[in-house]
Amino acid sequence: MDDENRDFIELVKRTREKFNVSVEEAHNLIFADEEMRRLVAWRVNHDGACRKQALWDMRHKGDRSRFIRDGESIRFRRSDGQP
Repeated sequence: MDDENRDFIELVKRTREKFNVSVEEAHNLIFADEEMRRLVAWRVNHDGACRKQALWDMRHKGDRSRFIRDGESIRFRRSDGQP
């Protein structure tokens, strides 16, 4: 695991501790920030480990996933849940 991935895991842990929330709720708080969404979207499309996690999320959550395929790219689903 590289440093950037480790940094994100630490961010999730700190968010959970600070707000006393679940992993899913921590992701919701983190991804509410447009800059974080942009950075994560870039990582998902350029880092194999991140891409694998996004693909897992799409496969297991279907329409409830935060992510959607856009050709060969993966992007965030719109905040209203639409593609």
